[in-house]
Amino acid sequence: MFAVALMILRYSFLLMLFIFIFRLVKWMISDLQDSPGHYPAEDPAGLLPEENMSGQSSDVKLIVIESSLEELEPGDTFIIGPELVIGRAGGSSIVINDSFASTRHSRVYIKQGQYWLEDLKSTNGTFLNEVIVDRPIVLADGDRIRIGKVTFQFVRWGHEVGSSN
Repeated sequence: MFAVALMILRYSFLLMLFIFIFRLVKWMISDLQDSPGHYPAEDPAGLLPEENMSGQSSDVKLIVIESSLEELEPGDTFIIGPELVIGRAGGSSIVINDSFASTRHSRVYIKQGQYWLEDLKSTNGTFLNEVIVDRPIVLADGDRIRIGKVTFQFVRWGHEVGSSN
């Protein structure tokens, strides 16, 4: 009787181990995969670098103020559409090729006339004015958003970053 119970426990443990490994591999593949069904292929969320807007301008933008990455330099400006996703995935609105950024790290979206920042359950967190974001929060003009080694400034009223106005 004891041998049968021991055998059942062993096979139960083995089954649970296989289920755990299967779910872990599935999670890793989904995190690494940049599936076109989840991200728009062109002009995600209506976001374009300002210099590519061909004369159009918007009062709401993110401006890179600090970055140690080659592809994002201080002064790079991005116009914010209805939703903007920041992350490591190629389909993100702003791509941050930094090991501290998750595939889909955070998002900025508009709701009832206000812009909100939300962390998308990233591993290393999103910081708003050096405070970790643990729930969606309203953005104010001049707020600083830090993701990994990149810091953005949220500009809503159209003034330049660092101006005295």
